[in-house]
Amino acid sequence: MALWRTVRAPVLCCIFFIVIFISLKNSWIVVRTTAPGPEYGLLLFLLPGIVTALIARESPIFSSFIGGLTSIPVCFLLRWVFFPRLRPLVQEIAYATSAIFWCVLGAMLVQLLITVYQQFRQPR
Repeated sequence: MALWRTVRAPVLCCIFFIVIFISLKNSWIVVRTTAPGPEYGLLLFLLPGIVTALIARESPIFSSFIGGLTSIPVCFLLRWVFFPRLRPLVQEIAYATSAIFWCVLGAMLVQLLITVYQQFRQPR
Protein backbone atom coordinates (compact mmCIF):
# COMPACT_ATOMS: atom_id res chain seq x y z
CA MET A 1 0.00 0.00 0.00
CA ALA A 2 2.87 2.38 0.70
CA LEU A 3 4.20 1.84 -2.81
CA TRP A 4 0.87 2.92 -4.30
CA ARG A 5 0.98 6.17 -2.30
CA THR A 6 4.34 7.10 -3.77
CA VAL A 7 3.50 5.99 -7.31
CA ARG A 8 -0.10 7.17 -7.70
CA ALA A 9 0.68 10.84 -8.39
CA PRO A 10 3.19 10.19 -11.22
CA VAL A 11 0.88 7.54 -12.69
CA LEU A 12 -2.10 9.93 -12.72
CA CYS A 13 0.11 12.65 -14.17
CA CYS A 14 1.24 10.25 -16.88
CA ILE A 15 -2.35 9.30 -17.74
CA PHE A 16 -3.52 12.94 -17.90
CA PHE A 17 -0.44 13.87 -19.92
CA ILE A 18 -1.10 11.11 -22.48
CA VAL A 19 -4.78 12.05 -22.79
CA ILE A 20 -3.95 15.71 -23.40
CA PHE A 21 -1.14 14.84 -25.82
CA ILE A 22 -3.33 12.53 -27.91
CA SER A 23 -6.26 14.99 -27.80
CA LEU A 24 -4.10 17.81 -29.11
CA LYS A 25 -2.38 15.73 -31.78
CA ASN A 26 -5.70 14.30 -33.02
CA SER A 27 -7.28 17.76 -33.13
CA TRP A 28 -9.99 16.63 -30.72
CA ILE A 29 -9.15 19.83 -28.87
CA VAL A 30 -8.67 22.68 -31.33
CA VAL A 31 -6.93 25.71 -29.88
CA ARG A 32 -5.90 27.52 -33.05
CA THR A 33 -7.19 27.69 -36.59
CA THR A 34 -4.23 29.22 -38.43
CA ALA A 35 -1.40 26.90 -39.43
CA PRO A 36 1.73 28.86 -38.50
CA GLY A 37 1.39 30.36 -35.08
CA PRO A 38 1.83 29.88 -31.35
CA GLU A 39 0.96 26.60 -29.67
CA TYR A 40 -1.61 27.65 -27.08
CA GLY A 41 -2.48 24.01 -26.57
CA LEU A 42 0.69 23.59 -24.55
CA LEU A 43 -1.01 25.50 -21.74
CA LEU A 44 -3.29 22.49 -21.28
CA PHE A 45 -0.26 20.62 -19.96
CA LEU A 46 -0.53 22.74 -16.81
CA LEU A 47 -3.46 20.54 -15.78
CA PRO A 48 -1.50 17.30 -15.12
CA GLY A 49 0.98 19.27 -13.02
CA ILE A 50 -1.80 20.92 -11.04
CA VAL A 51 -3.54 17.61 -10.38
CA THR A 52 -0.24 15.98 -9.40
CA ALA A 53 0.62 18.80 -7.01
CA LEU A 54 -2.76 18.49 -5.33
CA ILE A 55 -2.36 14.73 -4.90
CA ALA A 56 1.34 14.45 -3.99
CA ARG A 57 1.95 16.61 -0.94
CA GLU A 58 5.51 15.49 -0.20
CA SER A 59 7.16 15.97 -3.62
CA PRO A 60 4.78 17.44 -6.19
CA ILE A 61 7.37 18.94 -8.52
CA PHE A 62 9.42 15.76 -8.75
CA SER A 63 6.27 13.66 -9.17
CA SER A 64 5.02 15.81 -12.05
CA PHE A 65 8.44 15.70 -13.69
CA ILE A 66 8.62 11.92 -13.43
CA GLY A 67 5.03 11.55 -14.67
CA GLY A 68 5.68 13.76 -17.68
CA LEU A 69 9.02 12.14 -18.44
CA THR A 70 7.64 8.61 -18.35
CA SER A 71 4.69 9.50 -20.55
CA ILE A 72 6.81 10.84 -23.43
CA PRO A 73 7.92 7.41 -24.76
CA VAL A 74 4.32 6.19 -24.62
CA CYS A 75 3.12 9.32 -26.43
CA PHE A 76 5.78 8.94 -29.13
CA LEU A 77 4.96 5.27 -29.58
CA LEU A 78 1.25 5.98 -29.93
CA ARG A 79 1.98 8.88 -32.24
CA TRP A 80 4.18 6.85 -34.59
CA VAL A 81 1.90 3.81 -34.69
CA PHE A 82 -1.57 5.33 -34.97
CA PHE A 83 -1.33 8.93 -36.13
CA PRO A 84 0.26 10.60 -39.14
CA ARG A 85 3.51 12.37 -38.47
CA LEU A 86 3.60 15.92 -39.82
CA ARG A 87 6.68 17.24 -38.06
CA PRO A 88 10.29 16.07 -38.01
CA LEU A 89 11.56 14.17 -34.98
CA VAL A 90 13.50 17.18 -33.65
CA GLN A 91 10.33 19.29 -33.54
CA GLU A 92 8.43 16.50 -31.81
CA ILE A 93 11.15 16.26 -29.16
CA ALA A 94 11.05 20.04 -28.69
CA TYR A 95 7.25 19.88 -28.32
CA ALA A 96 7.52 17.09 -25.75
CA THR A 97 10.18 18.96 -23.80
CA SER A 98 8.02 22.05 -23.73
CA ALA A 99 5.05 19.97 -22.58
CA ILE A 100 7.10 18.61 -19.67
CA PHE A 101 8.10 22.17 -18.79
CA TRP A 102 4.46 23.28 -18.64
CA CYS A 103 3.52 20.22 -16.59
CA VAL A 104 6.19 20.99 -13.98
CA LEU A 105 5.23 24.66 -14.07
CA GLY A 106 1.66 23.71 -13.11
CA ALA A 107 2.98 21.90 -10.04
CA MET A 108 5.20 24.85 -9.18
CA LEU A 109 2.23 27.20 -9.46
CA VAL A 110 0.25 25.12 -6.97
CA GLN A 111 3.24 25.04 -4.61
CA LEU A 112 3.53 28.82 -4.86
CA LEU A 113 -0.16 29.32 -4.09
CA ILE A 114 0.02 26.93 -1.11
CA THR A 115 3.07 28.76 0.26
CA VAL A 116 1.44 32.18 -0.16
CA TYR A 117 -1.73 30.93 1.51
CA GLN A 118 0.25 29.55 4.46
CA GLN A 119 2.18 32.82 4.83
CA PHE A 120 -0.97 34.95 4.95
CA ARG A 121 -2.68 32.53 7.30
CA GLN A 122 0.01 32.74 9.99
CA PRO A 123 -0.76 35.05 12.91
CA ARG A 124 1.39 38.15 13.12
